[in-house]
Amino acid sequence: MDFAVRIPRVFLRGGLARRTYAAVHLVTTSPAKRPLGYRSLSTQPLIHAHNPPSTSPPSLTDIHDASVNASLPHTAATHRISRKQQPLPISCPGCGALTQDVEVGTAGYYTRSRKAVKNYFNELYQIKNATENDAEDGEESTSALEPLEAGEIQDQQLDVRISPPASLILPICDRCHDLVHESKGDPIAHPSIEAIADSIAESPFSKNHVYHVIDAADFPMSLIPSLHQHLDLARPRTQNRRSPQFRNNTKPELSFIITRSDLLGPNKEMVDRMMPKMTTILRKALGHWGEKLRLGNVHLVSSKRGWWTSSLKDSIWERGGGNWLVGKFNVGKSNLFEVIFPKGSGDRALSYADLEQEQRQLSMDVSGHVDALPENSMLPPPQPEQRFPSMPLVSSLPGTTASPIRLPFGNHRGELIDLPGLERSGLDNFVAKTHKLDLVMTSRPTVSQFKIKPGQSLLLGGGLVRITPLLDENDPSTIVMAYPFVPLTAHVTSTEKAIGAQGQTRESGIESILAEEVGTSMSSAGIVDLKTDVTRSRAGAMIRAGVDPSKLPFEVLATDILVEGVGWVELVCQVRKSRRRSIATPPSTPAPEHDIDVPAGKEPEALPTTPTNFVPFGGLVSLDSTASVKDESSNYFPKVEIFTPDGKYISQRPCLGIWQLWNQGLKRHHERTARPRKAMSGAKKREKMAKRAARAT
Repeated sequence: MDFAVRIPRVFLRGGLARRTYAAVHLVTTSPAKRPLGYRSLSTQPLIHAHNPPSTSPPSLTDIHDASVNASLPHTAATHRISRKQQPLPISCPGCGALTQDVEVGTAGYYTRSRKAVKNYFNELYQIKNATENDAEDGEESTSALEPLEAGEIQDQQLDVRISPPASLILPICDRCHDLVHESKGDPIAHPSIEAIADSIAESPFSKNHVYHVIDAADFPMSLIPSLHQHLDLARPRTQNRRSPQFRNNTKPELSFIITRSDLLGPNKEMVDRMMPKMTTILRKALGHWGEKLRLGNVHLVSSKRGWWTSSLKDSIWERGGGNWLVGKFNVGKSNLFEVIFPKGSGDRALSYADLEQEQRQLSMDVSGHVDALPENSMLPPPQPEQRFPSMPLVSSLPGTTASPIRLPFGNHRGELIDLPGLERSGLDNFVAKTHKLDLVMTSRPTVSQFKIKPGQSLLLGGGLVRITPLLDENDPSTIVMAYPFVPLTAHVTSTEKAIGAQGQTRESGIESILAEEVGTSMSSAGIVDLKTDVTRSRAGAMIRAGVDPSKLPFEVLATDILVEGVGWVELVCQVRKSRRRSIATPPSTPAPEHDIDVPAGKEPEALPTTPTNFVPFGGLVSLDSTASVKDESSNYFPKVEIFTPDGKYISQRPCLGIWQLWNQGLKRHHERTARPRKAMSGAKKREKMAKRAARAT
């Protein structure tokens, strides 16, 4: 016997649940023996639905026509458009490039025979049929199944077709596919700041906000100092209490986001304590106009750990309009995009409840005719609005995002736009292809301490960067301690060997990531002074004992050497204060003469004098003399010379003291230099037993 089971299907329309029914049918091995009233779950219309089923058996012609029509969802050769004629998505959701099938290997190219693309075409076809049939079948419909002959139930198989999805999953292009699965791809040409300004000028929203994304790994090297002038943004407010606030200003506002802050510390509280130092460094890097800014719009966030991203997401949702992520490449814009995009969950789901029918219509519009985009337009069309859309692709390849990616949210409340990255560094041009991804620091590194003595140098990456301290070889007590916060291998060797390894003129066992024949391009990037006073944090035991740092006989100076796009190296050196006094009063300077009372009639005799540099109370005379000695032109500060390709890609910032911050409160692991002491457990017991034995005898 045949039977029909009605399974309810629920679709959200206008926030209300609408229930329809579909028949679970039994499909025989012979298509000609399918029932006339068959209706699949792929929302195919009822065959002969307007004609009531007759008691007389159907003719062979009717059975043949019904079987052919019922098998249309499987063959799809009669009514489906050929694969070459199927429309592609407007743009790639991974890189934002406009889709095309002409230039192989470029951004936006789609291979139509790829599995993900074919699945997209099938879903597109199902959604098209579902929309057409739902318009025809507005009310509940049932289907009647004719009884099958005895003995044929053994050849039956249950065929249940699931209803098509309400929204499409857009496939990514071949270039993004290779980046995800094979980690290979060619970077695109990076846009200019003028092109970014033209894109923001074409915003469809009257209210816009620009987020300048800065990388914490080489902060502040990825900063664009005059960004507000290039993009014609509203001038930030100054510290003047009478500084006006333009409430109805049509110009976009600017905020700073320092990403990847998890590289600075293991927990959120530790990173938050660095915020005053980061703000001071940012104020200095902005130039003369940044000294008077309030800088209340600086955010120190981590996309990986989710630090301070929820507040950004809420502000984007409340503000609406156009929100633009601007910055150099590989600073973490696409990764930040995923965590601050206001998805349709929680309280925001109410705004998305009315979009269910519109999403299906948008999916239909993708398959329809798409008007040609104007050639002078800098902005591609936005992606179809969904509650949980596909996010931009995250990759270590420079220039992954090829075109602006526009994702609307909140029922057209606003958009979040990920812009392509600006030019940042060409350091990867001097690195072998197999090691280019090693330049990107993806997680917090394990840092070791390196001691650089006079006549030695520190190599990073086998010669990509060489740091040579300019120390006095006659004073072996002065050394420089280095803490490389980079993903590259660090090695300390003699300066002579380091020069040969960097210039590729000497064979050594040091692992190198340099490309071939780049040794001749190595040159000096300059001499750097260690100026930051970190005595209070380095002399911990004496400071905790209550000793004033100004009374200590030494000072500890440090600095951070920045490698663009890679990381930083913390350099620390301890200097004796006697060196400063010797600079303040050179030995060649004669001692001051004092007036001596001589009796009348006697000539003054030559008194034996001994030159000395003694200063009472063991300190400097005044702070003014200290300020005059601590000058950039003086030789008091320890100096290091840095060698890089073409003498570029290096900068300096005040030391943040991250090494001390990481190891604060941790137990020190000393290396064992001798055999440990014998355990004293049970010593008293053995001593008592020996005394008792002596008394007994």
